[in-house]
Amino acid sequence: LGYSALRAPKPSAVFSRAANMRFLGLLVLRALAEDACEPDAGALVQTLTKVATTSHSSSLECASAFEKMERGINIGNTFDYPGMGRAPEEVEAHVKWAQEQGFKHIRVPVTWNGNFDADSTLTKSVTAVVDYAMGLGLYVVIDTHHEHWLKDHYDSSKELRDQFWKLWFDIATHFESRSSLLIFEILNEPENAFGSWSDEWVKPFEELGVNRTREINAIGYDAVRSVSKDRMVFLSPNALGNIGALGYVYPNRSNLPGGGSDACLGVTVHTYDPWDFAGDTGNNDFYGSIESMKQGFYDVFSQINVWQYIGSGTKIYIGEYGLGRRECCYEERNTDLVREYYRFVTNHFRANGWACAVWDDQGWFALYSKQERLGQARSAEDRQPNGQ
Repeated sequence: LGYSALRAPKPSAVFSRAANMRFLGLLVLRALAEDACEPDAGALVQTLTKVATTSHSSSLECASAFEKMERGINIGNTFDYPGMGRAPEEVEAHVKWAQEQGFKHIRVPVTWNGNFDADSTLTKSVTAVVDYAMGLGLYVVIDTHHEHWLKDHYDSSKELRDQFWKLWFDIATHFESRSSLLIFEILNEPENAFGSWSDEWVKPFEELGVNRTREINAIGYDAVRSVSKDRMVFLSPNALGNIGALGYVYPNRSNLPGGGSDACLGVTVHTYDPWDFAGDTGNNDFYGSIESMKQGFYDVFSQINVWQYIGSGTKIYIGEYGLGRRECCYEERNTDLVREYYRFVTNHFRANGWACAVWDDQGWFALYSKQERLGQARSAEDRQPNGQ
């Protein structure tokens, strides 16, 4: 669909000097209080210099990583849901193709089913794919995806809180030695017990849903930070990570873990809005024309533009977006309107400084067929000298 040929302005990194100064000021007061009798001025200066340098270095590294992520693609229905094959060599071929198309990162959804086993086939396969992608210079986002043991039953019980904390502690420990190319997303699309629109669940904007979502995100975040102090982490609002829920769950940076002071923390949202156009049962007639579609999406994304302003530089990652179609409607979606959707929306995200990953699951939300991907890969090989 021409993603790699489209270039958008790169965002400028945003840093809060005031927040850093407040943090250093608190360190000064604490150090003086702890050593009030005989403060060692030289040691204090060394400590503050080390802290300031480390904090600045982490901020720069995370800002750089976020900028370099640019545009990515999901390896959907692979490790998160039965679909495509899970054999590392098959997934790696997909990853290699994505890199050759110009994508800068991949998102690898993973359903762990509540427990991490370093010796499981799932973990070994995910690890192999992560390492392969990073070896190609790609950023990689991994998450906890269809964790219905948690989403359908969460009640803030100690048992579930401890289980989720241990899950992320084990994941973070397993990947501790990996570089900053690896990024963690704490919980994909919090829903149901965390807040959903169906009548049987608490509503997303109700206090219970908001508090549960903040709580579970903080638990996973704390588990990761107990292992990795400066790995990039993303948190999602409820209602399936909907753009409109972001302002309810995290009205501003102070509601984030750490009060918004963590330079390596961002938020992630998904958008298949409006569903009557973008969903797997949607159709092109919803907008009818390319210009109507563009105007409609300016309205759809206005909420996140407003939140970005209020969020004072908090990093935003669009982890999923795209257009679906059932088997009945392949040809309807094979149009210039659909291609312009991907071009326009992706460029809009990048122009606003948001990294993004288009959803592809090789099914109802497939961007291309496996046969097309393999055919393009073979054509690329044929163009190389000696088939290299």
